[in-house]
Amino acid sequence: MKVKDILEVQIVSEGMEGEGVAKIDNYVVFVPLTLVGEIVKIEITEVKKKFARGKVIKLIKASEYRQQPKCPIFYKCGGCEMQHILYDKQLEIKRNTVKNCLDKACNMDIKVNDVVTAYKQFGYRNKVQVPLRNINGKTQAGLFKKGSHTFVPFKNIEEESLGNCVLHSRQIQNIIDTVCNFIDKTQLSTYDELKHVGLIRHLVIRRVTDKFSICIVINGNSLPKYMTLVEDLKRLNIEFSLYISVNTKRTNVILGDSVKVLYGESSISSQALGVKFFVNPMSFLQVNDDIRDLIYEKVTNEIIKEKDAIVIDAYSGIGITSNILAKNAKKVIGIEIVKEAVEDANRLAEINSNKNIENICGDAAVELPKVMSRFKNENVVMLLDPPRKGCDDNIIQSILESLPKKIVYISCNPATLARDVSKLVEEYEIKEVIPYDMFPQTGHVETVVLLSKGEVNLKKIRVEFSLEDMEMSEFQDGATYPQIKEYVWEHSGLKVSNLYISQIKRKCGLEVGKNYNLPKSEDSRQSQCPPEKEKAIREAFEYFGMI
Repeated sequence: MKVKDILEVQIVSEGMEGEGVAKIDNYVVFVPLTLVGEIVKIEITEVKKKFARGKVIKLIKASEYRQQPKCPIFYKCGGCEMQHILYDKQLEIKRNTVKNCLDKACNMDIKVNDVVTAYKQFGYRNKVQVPLRNINGKTQAGLFKKGSHTFVPFKNIEEESLGNCVLHSRQIQNIIDTVCNFIDKTQLSTYDELKHVGLIRHLVIRRVTDKFSICIVINGNSLPKYMTLVEDLKRLNIEFSLYISVNTKRTNVILGDSVKVLYGESSISSQALGVKFFVNPMSFLQVNDDIRDLIYEKVTNEIIKEKDAIVIDAYSGIGITSNILAKNAKKVIGIEIVKEAVEDANRLAEINSNKNIENICGDAAVELPKVMSRFKNENVVMLLDPPRKGCDDNIIQSILESLPKKIVYISCNPATLARDVSKLVEEYEIKEVIPYDMFPQTGHVETVVLLSKGEVNLKKIRVEFSLEDMEMSEFQDGATYPQIKEYVWEHSGLKVSNLYISQIKRKCGLEVGKNYNLPKSEDSRQSQCPPEKEKAIREAFEYFGMI
């Protein structure tokens, strides 16, 4: 197989983010915009050692789940991947993506809930970031084709009017059109990334409740005639603030290091679940208000279940989630490495009169052990909401050493979520996995995973009995997992997980309880019991007369 080969293939399974998967000889071939069961003619675009990629040239047999996309440039643009799929099937694919990632990483069959559906399948985005380019003498907004820097304008080439991306609202499109018309009538230049010339690079718009934050990213120091744009925007009868962000670097990063207010407020106020907060163009906020609030409600309900909970928000940002949870927690500790975000978080706690919030500026991996040592006898709940890359290894290690009672992990990336959870299941049981359709029509999915240490308290066991004082006859039918853990800890100083005990039980030919997290195969390369822990577990088995 080589690049530019033309092949006819059948799609046999689903990949991540809506790609179909075909198998040819020893290759796994990923084919965008295809569904299971479809037969397509493809051109190979990339070949690696074990996989290849192809693009569809002709659809020979269509799936029953295929539909006509609402967007006229769907097959050219890279902004979404699933408009050609019926919505119920989109949800099924997303659930399967989450489940497959977790099952593979954790080596077990994990129950995953049905995806929580979005109220709006179109027009739901509260934020857009679009490049602006000159096409045939007119400024147009658009997106880059997936995996490339090929600009695809929203405008349908066959129409005269400007196009409208179906994922954002008509109001946002009106703002885009107004900015494009302003650039043309004032004869300002748009950016050419190859030559690194031209003034206007990107337009970033966010709707915050009923107000709009409008930021123009420029390859220069100022925006000429900006008051003309202000007057044009006023005609839309919207409340807005206008900003510029200076970005003169040769980079794919959209915003510069800071923003400057040209008109309106430095930040726009809003609220979520009764918590006031402020947003500027640099702020992170989920793009789908409805799903965001559902996730916040789910996390809040988990905190309510825990009496006098100490919540550690390990990626607290500007503190929105911390303030939402503070209403139902004994105390919230927010940890954030960015100094400016911590300052905003302190301001937010004051505005919302939440005196039980403590914000710490620092690396979560360094600060977590310190915080946990302060609250080692408390009911601690850990909240993780990392960026797409997931948690750093040292943060996961800090959690495994400090062992909070419950973990709530929020993720926008099933792959890194699964990687991190596979490490946490050494000490934690997965209680619930809930995917949310934060991004309808795209291959992305937001997921909440609830993990718990379980009901057994080892310290309580130490008070109730001493292993050395008990008669061996009491253990002839086998010791419990907590008893084995207790023995190993007291005699070797090692902590062992249920997973490790189960692995060694199987090696010894012992019966393994069906409710424990077992690997699917003994040759699994994931989370295998280290030799020193295996030795300690076998000694415990001998002590309890199990072998």
